[in-house]
Amino acid sequence: MTLTVLLAASLALKDIFAPVVVGTPPRDAVRSLCVTAQGEIRHYGGPHEVNTTYLSSMDNGISWQMYDAEKGDVGPMVRSPWSGEWIYFTYSLGAQGLVRSKTGPGDTHATRTVLPWRRLELRQLLALRARKRWIAAFSNIACENDNGYLATVAYSDDDGLTWTRKDIEPVPNVPRLSAGDKRPHWYNTGCEPTIVELRNGELLMAVRTSGPHVAFYRSKDGGESWSRGAVDTAFWQSNTMPCLHRLPDGRILFIWNNTASLPTRDASESPELSAAELKGRWESVFTNRDALHAAISDDDGLTWRGFREIALNEIRNAPDFRELADGKDQSVHQSQVMDLPGGKVLVAYGQGRSSRRLAVFDPNWLLETQRRTDFRKGLGDVSVQLYVRSLSGGARGWAGHCAWNRTAGAMMVRDPDTDDPPPGTRRSIREVLQLCRICDPRLVSDRQGIVWNFPASRKGRVTLDCRIVGSGFRLTLADHWINPCDEVGPALSPLSIRMDRDELRGRKWHRLTVEWDCENAKAVIAIGTAKIAEMPLAACPRFGLSYLHLQTLAEDMDPKGTYFRCFEKEDL
Repeated sequence: MTLTVLLAASLALKDIFAPVVVGTPPRDAVRSLCVTAQGEIRHYGGPHEVNTTYLSSMDNGISWQMYDAEKGDVGPMVRSPWSGEWIYFTYSLGAQGLVRSKTGPGDTHATRTVLPWRRLELRQLLALRARKRWIAAFSNIACENDNGYLATVAYSDDDGLTWTRKDIEPVPNVPRLSAGDKRPHWYNTGCEPTIVELRNGELLMAVRTSGPHVAFYRSKDGGESWSRGAVDTAFWQSNTMPCLHRLPDGRILFIWNNTASLPTRDASESPELSAAELKGRWESVFTNRDALHAAISDDDGLTWRGFREIALNEIRNAPDFRELADGKDQSVHQSQVMDLPGGKVLVAYGQGRSSRRLAVFDPNWLLETQRRTDFRKGLGDVSVQLYVRSLSGGARGWAGHCAWNRTAGAMMVRDPDTDDPPPGTRRSIREVLQLCRICDPRLVSDRQGIVWNFPASRKGRVTLDCRIVGSGFRLTLADHWINPCDEVGPALSPLSIRMDRDELRGRKWHRLTVEWDCENAKAVIAIGTAKIAEMPLAACPRFGLSYLHLQTLAEDMDPKGTYFRCFEKEDL
């Protein structure tokens, strides 16, 4: 049990604001959460979609107990707001089935009807209040071809007795290569759909693609027809699952991996790849799944706030990352959301026992405008992972697939003032974060970096306390998570500048500030109160900037580098 789980057990639901981990679900997150008529929350689990266990909470998700499911328990269900009966789609042993129940989750005598659909994996089952219609969103895994998996929906106007299926057209013009790619990634033009009903009765659907951005569809007729899929450059992702959810107060919550993958490497570096993997099938390494984000909209998706990390993979720096998987998949991609009393939400997320979690938070936490990190709790708020030259490919025997092992790059070290305080100053007794470069041929790249998230804003200020002893660093402001060692992404960001000025060097700590204004497309950099530069923003993200990315400028061994002891962000 982690410290955060112990903390949650001592809290009341009303006390939770920022995300708090409350448990580890027995199955990867997608669609296994439900609530019974008695208010018991369950997260089902078991192999191959068979529900052999479930995690149970009777106190609104704060504490959990594992139970064996009764034989014949068909698993999670959703209650009809019209008939009061319970309904669910299930996939088992190749047969797509519709389950109906009078009593709900735990019913071992539920009625099941086998439908003539094959290889559809349920993503979401949603009751549309405006039309008195059920709509189900599926990932169609029977059609894998040059377009990858596709999306399918089905709708019912008789409370789930009969269904009409609609296959969704692929998202057009999904790029096969992103910036810096040396070979194809796993191509995908739209799968794992998620749907939300807007206030006017229209439907908004988001899908996973292999492109750098989330793609959206809209329907004005309750899912019978859909607009052409279109990417939205405000939301980054690459082959990760999105999740849309309408809160009881009418706001929309969006959970996704607002991240970019490392550019793909030359095929010669991975001779173990099969012919299909060399063309991209399964082979994405998934260097973009260690940060999960959330944003919130109060105007049906026209504008969004937040873009905050609700989870960083707890094992993101593990040297045996691949081996820690209890299945093929790993990290904090995939999610499902459930409403809790008092406006809180419960989120199930992640793949693999070492990465999947249950967490509770207040969506209003996304509306904060400030953040401060001083590393007194170590590396918990930042990403610093570097990647080991591990086996690549879809599956490699006993280790998890599509993942590389890791090691921490930037590390917590003694404040240099502890050993050699400047004249006339008191001895510092603390540790600070050091960014340097230690040459290591075992790594994909040993260029160290630090990635820190803050609430998105179009006009704000980031402040760093830093002390350069070695080669200095590159400072980048972006609207998405970029890998610490990525040398392509920073150059494509709104602001990326070299910080190796003489004024920042030596035995003195400096307060470096960067102010940005997306309205006027400019940024101002200062050391203390002295302005040192004013620069244009190369691009102005629609909903503002949300990331600080720091990376060593050293081209060779630099064991001294730069020290940091505090990051702060505030709106202006």
